[in-house]
Order: sequence, then C-alpha cells, then structure tokens
Amino acid sequence: TALATRNATVAAVTLTTAGADQDQAILTPHLDSGQTAWTGVVWGTENQVTWEACIRTSAAIDNQNIWAGLKKTNVPEVATDTEQAYFTFLTDADNSGQAMTDFTLLHFVHSIGGTDYISRLPITVAASTNYHLKIVFDSDRKVSIFVDGVQYNITSTAGSTGGTSVTTGTTKSAAMTDDVNLIPYIGIEAGAAAAEAINVHYTAISRNVYE
Repeated sequence: TALATRNATVAAVTLTTAGADQDQAILTPHLDSGQTAWTGVVWGTENQVTWEACIRTSAAIDNQNIWAGLKKTNVPEVATDTEQAYFTFLTDADNSGQAMTDFTLLHFVHSIGGTDYISRLPITVAASTNYHLKIVFDSDRKVSIFVDGVQYNITSTAGSTGGTSVTTGTTKSAAMTDDVNLIPYIGIEAGAAAAEAINVHYTAISRNVYE
C-alpha cells in the first residue's frame, strides 16, 4: 500500500502513517482465505507458537504508539482483546488512553480471559535502534518473552494501566486460554498531526504441527 515502502538505506519495509492525528499503518498477513492459506492454518495458543520480529525505530521518538506481537484484532489498545500477547511502546497516552507509568520504556502486554497484565521492561526505547522481539508459547500455553536475545520475567499482577516493573529472568505467564487463534500484527499510530514511521526488518511465525 501507499503506507508501506522499501527503505533505501536499511534492509526493511518502512510503515508510515498518512499524516493526520490517529492515523495508523499496520503490517498484517492476508486474512482473506482466497489469497493465502493463513486462515486455514491457524496459530492457536495450544500449538506452541513462536513469533519473532526485528523492528527499527525512526529517527525521532515522539507522538507515536508502536505495537508488535500476537492479537485477536489489529488495534493497539490493551482492553480490546480478551486474549493477546504483544510488545508495545507509547510516548504518551493522547489517543489510546493507555496510561503507563513510564512512557520511555518498552512494555509487554498479555491477556487471559479478559484479564490484562502489563510488564514494564527495563528497556528505554531509543531512536534509530533495532529491537529483536520474540514470544514463545510452551506446551502448557505459558508465554516466555525475549528482547535482543535476553529473556525477561512476565508479571502476574493484573491491571490494564500503569504496568508492573520486571527484570531479566525466566518467569513465564500463567497458562493462556486454550485453543485461541492469534494473528501477528506490527503497527504504528500517530499521536499528532504528523507522519510517524517504523521499520520492519522481518517478522516470522512457526508452530508445532500436530493437528
């Protein structure tokens, strides 16, 4: 689309919003069954799914909301999906209403049966920087997360705002709801009347094929 271009200087596709406040640019697989096999080969919470992507921030970190990971819908808001597992970064709460304690840090959101959990990672998001993000579901439907190859704990404290500070470690989430099919999305939303951009080097997904 007009919002997705090949980057001339880095090996990436650049997603750029159209220039108005609240405009979004979202990378998504084709969900039309006539175009791809995506909807016929589902990616359930019980399928030991692994998703990863490498994204690169733009030269200016301001007035933007970035989200990347596995959701039921493509929206950035925490409260919309009852089941989800995704990374997010917001510079402010202008449009989404997602009041975080620290708008400089990367967060991980997961939801189980409509209960939300926000892990506030000790990672300050910087301009023009690559971030390798990875989400892994184990055979018990518990989630592990990694950023740039480092594993971080996942909070067990519920809440749809603020976020709970976590550190490096191996603590997984509780078991996600069984047999929920999630979709990988990477998106950016503008928080003001100016275009915002995110670079996507790659996104990949795999699963255990047993059904």
